Amino acid sequence: MAPTTIKVLLTSFPGLSLPPTLSLPLSADSTISDFTQALSTRLPPNSHRLILTTTSNKQISPTSTAPLASLLSSPNDAFLPLRLSAPLCGGKGGFGSQLRAAGGRMSSRKKRGEADTGSNRNLDGRRLRTVTEAKALAEYLALKPEMEKKEKEERRKRWEMVVQAAEEREEEVRSGRAGGGKGRLDGKWVEAKEEVESKTREAVVAAMRAAAAMNGDAMRTG
Repeated sequence: MAPTTIKVLLTSFPGLSLPPTLSLPLSADSTISDFTQALSTRLPPNSHRLILTTTSNKQISPTSTAPLASLLSSPNDAFLPLRLSAPLCGGKGGFGSQLRAAGGRMSSRKKRGEADTGSNRNLDGRRLRTVTEAKALAEYLALKPEMEKKEKEERRKRWEMVVQAAEEREEEVRSGRAGGGKGRLDGKWVEAKEEVESKTREAVVAAMRAAAAMNGDAMRTG
């Protein structure tokens, strides 16, 4: 059976001269605007900016002519919990730029602190600046072999690609596919070209082996 009276339980916030939970009994056929008018008599002036919401955070229009019973979760409910809150004032924005500026100030402050304490000495009598530079150098020397290894590997792959492209081109010339297959080249010219390319490859391989041997000797002596 539908109730004849709906008790609105309004939760508010301090500063409105209202109890934490205000109970307002209204007729079941009252509208939302009837409720807001009854509520306005208990609120201080300039309270038109207050927001009225349900417990599920659904905002309610204070001038709505919809029946108050439409806000009930069940037609047989006699209690309607609502919330009254105030909107928060927005800022001017730019929060990200403020964070970046604060981070920059912290970084510069840290660098100044390191510069100020760099001339201090530790318990062994060494300056802190010297110890920091030695650590950075040790980290670089630890990474240097790996960097050189990657560089040599990339250089080897590039040479292999050059050799492969030359061999493919040579095969095209030999089979007559180069130039759209318009005839074959002279056999003596092809043989001379192959000989020059073979000597070039041998020279490149020898240079690469010599460079690798020199690097290995340098690493062993270092």
